[in-house]
Amino acid sequence: MNNRLPSTKEMQAFIVTAEQLKFTLAAQILNVTQGAVSRQIISLEKKLDITLFHRHARGLSLTEKGLCFLPLIKQVLQQMKSAVEQVSAIKPIIKLKAPSCITTWLLPKVMAFQQAYPEIKVELTSSIKHDINFSSESFDAAICYCTEIKDKSLTSDLLFEEILTPVCASSLLPEGTTQLSINEMKNMPWLHSTPQQSDWSLWLTHANSASLVSKHNQHFATLDVAVSAAKQGFGISIGDLVLASLDVESGALVMPHSLQVKSGKGYYLASSKTSNNLSLPILVAWLLEHTR
Repeated sequence: MNNRLPSTKEMQAFIVTAEQLKFTLAAQILNVTQGAVSRQIISLEKKLDITLFHRHARGLSLTEKGLCFLPLIKQVLQQMKSAVEQVSAIKPIIKLKAPSCITTWLLPKVMAFQQAYPEIKVELTSSIKHDINFSSESFDAAICYCTEIKDKSLTSDLLFEEILTPVCASSLLPEGTTQLSINEMKNMPWLHSTPQQSDWSLWLTHANSASLVSKHNQHFATLDVAVSAAKQGFGISIGDLVLASLDVESGALVMPHSLQVKSGKGYYLASSKTSNNLSLPILVAWLLEHTR
């Protein structure tokens, strides 16, 4: 019987879809793909052995069973949220620290979480530092940029690996082209997120062009500033595939070369094993679910 119990993910997908009656709108609200919402609904229908929606060319409508199920499942989720509030001494607050370069990617996910769990407040703090010391910093969780987290006192989960590739504004490309050769790149300004030029150096090494240098170089303190300069057409930056995805989708950035290189580092969500914040596992599970 337990294998027929729906997951919270399936319940949320059903409620939002029932309210919107379109997979596309539900996907936007849940910050997932349309296919992901559809799969959750199909999974839920299989577990219950009923049809919840009538599928039409222009949208959806609830079946009789779906209309009956909606208020019941809303009540279940509300009871779960109330249980969290009851065991918390005060209104749940999660203090989350993240590198500034990841905030553009992270903020929409945090806001979507707040919509799903309005009773849990997330305080997001950005920092140019990529690590965390929970004994001296008053955060419940942090996103760390590193090769791995070896501290045995911490719990950590990999959000995503860093994959590097050049990014720039489309205005830098010759008319009618979508790609640049490495020799063409050297004639353009290179934007660096560190004085050591480590990202460019790693990428060029994998491109078998380690000795190549640009005629013009500009250095910035952080990756997000370098990528922002790239968006404004000031040159080419080495960006992370995941962090640049939204800008690439919107057309604010293009990827002028096909080579993509794993740096060996990644973004890890870390927290102390001794944390007594009862809302934290909810946020951790939600972020992992909506990242992978």
